[in-house]
Amino acid sequence: MKAINETIANAIVENIEGNNGTFSIEVEVNNTLVVVDGSFEIDGYSEDDYFNGTGAWVTTYVSVCIDSVEAYDEDGNEVEVICNPTEIERYAENELAA
Repeated sequence: MKAINETIANAIVENIEGNNGTFSIEVEVNNTLVVVDGSFEIDGYSEDDYFNGTGAWVTTYVSVCIDSVEAYDEDGNEVEVICNPTEIERYAENELAA
Protein backbone atom coordinates (compact mmCIF):
# COMPACT_ATOMS: atom_id res chain seq x y z
CA MET A 1 0.00 0.00 0.00
CA LYS A 2 2.93 2.35 0.63
CA ALA A 3 3.92 2.26 -3.05
CA ILE A 4 0.45 3.28 -4.26
CA ASN A 5 0.30 6.09 -1.68
CA GLU A 6 3.69 7.45 -2.79
CA THR A 7 2.78 7.13 -6.48
CA ILE A 8 -0.41 9.14 -5.98
CA ALA A 9 1.32 11.72 -3.77
CA ASN A 10 4.09 12.22 -6.33
CA ALA A 11 1.51 12.76 -9.07
CA ILE A 12 -0.21 15.39 -6.90
CA VAL A 13 3.09 17.19 -6.24
CA GLU A 14 4.00 17.17 -9.94
CA ASN A 15 0.64 18.62 -10.97
CA ILE A 16 0.25 21.40 -8.40
CA GLU A 17 0.80 24.88 -9.75
CA GLY A 18 0.53 28.11 -7.80
CA ASN A 19 -0.04 28.79 -4.13
CA ASN A 20 -3.58 27.50 -3.74
CA GLY A 21 -6.33 25.87 -5.71
CA THR A 22 -7.75 22.51 -6.60
CA PHE A 23 -6.41 19.49 -8.41
CA SER A 24 -7.81 16.54 -10.28
CA ILE A 25 -5.20 14.00 -11.29
CA GLU A 26 -5.26 10.65 -12.99
CA VAL A 27 -2.52 8.13 -12.36
CA GLU A 28 -2.23 4.53 -13.49
CA VAL A 29 -1.26 2.03 -10.81
CA ASN A 30 -1.14 -1.71 -11.54
CA ASN A 31 -3.42 -1.45 -14.62
CA THR A 32 -5.92 0.59 -12.58
CA LEU A 33 -6.73 4.21 -13.32
CA VAL A 34 -6.87 6.17 -10.06
CA VAL A 35 -8.59 9.58 -10.07
CA VAL A 36 -7.88 11.87 -7.12
CA ASP A 37 -9.62 15.21 -6.49
CA GLY A 38 -8.69 17.68 -3.81
CA SER A 39 -7.35 21.09 -2.88
CA PHE A 40 -4.10 22.62 -1.69
CA GLU A 41 -2.67 25.74 -0.07
CA ILE A 42 0.98 26.79 0.08
CA ASP A 43 2.30 29.86 1.89
CA GLY A 44 5.78 31.28 2.33
CA TYR A 45 8.06 34.17 1.51
CA SER A 46 11.00 35.09 -0.68
CA GLU A 47 14.24 35.39 1.29
CA ASP A 48 15.61 38.60 -0.15
CA ASP A 49 17.09 40.72 2.64
CA TYR A 50 19.75 43.18 1.51
CA PHE A 51 22.87 41.55 2.95
CA ASN A 52 22.16 37.82 3.09
CA GLY A 53 19.21 37.34 0.78
CA THR A 54 19.38 34.53 -1.72
CA GLY A 55 16.04 35.15 -3.38
CA ALA A 56 15.03 31.60 -2.47
CA TRP A 57 11.43 30.69 -1.72
CA VAL A 58 10.91 29.61 1.90
CA THR A 59 7.76 27.56 2.43
CA THR A 60 6.12 28.19 5.80
CA TYR A 61 2.80 26.35 5.41
CA VAL A 62 1.51 23.53 3.22
CA SER A 63 -1.90 21.88 3.27
CA VAL A 64 -3.12 19.17 0.90
CA CYS A 65 -6.67 17.88 1.24
CA ILE A 66 -8.00 14.92 -0.74
CA ASP A 67 -11.73 15.06 -1.34
CA SER A 68 -12.18 11.81 -3.27
CA VAL A 69 -10.28 8.82 -4.63
CA GLU A 70 -11.87 6.67 -7.33
CA ALA A 71 -10.41 3.77 -9.30
CA TYR A 72 -11.38 2.15 -12.59
CA ASP A 73 -10.27 -1.07 -14.24
CA GLU A 74 -9.32 -1.47 -17.92
CA ASP A 75 -12.99 -1.73 -18.90
CA GLY A 76 -13.99 1.45 -17.08
CA ASN A 77 -15.71 -0.33 -14.22
CA GLU A 78 -15.30 1.29 -10.82
CA VAL A 79 -13.19 -0.81 -8.47
CA GLU A 80 -12.09 -0.46 -4.88
CA VAL A 81 -8.70 1.13 -4.38
CA ILE A 82 -6.78 0.38 -1.22
CA CYS A 83 -4.91 3.50 -0.21
CA ASN A 84 -4.64 5.84 2.74
CA PRO A 85 -5.70 9.42 1.81
CA THR A 86 -4.26 10.84 5.04
CA GLU A 87 -0.87 9.28 4.34
CA ILE A 88 -0.99 10.58 0.75
CA GLU A 89 -1.77 14.10 2.00
CA ARG A 90 1.12 14.05 4.50
CA TYR A 91 3.59 12.67 1.96
CA ALA A 92 2.61 15.35 -0.59
CA GLU A 93 2.84 18.08 2.06
CA ASN A 94 6.33 16.95 3.06
CA GLU A 95 7.47 16.95 -0.57
CA LEU A 96 6.01 20.42 -1.20
CA ALA A 97 7.58 21.84 1.97
CA ALA A 98 11.07 20.62 1.06
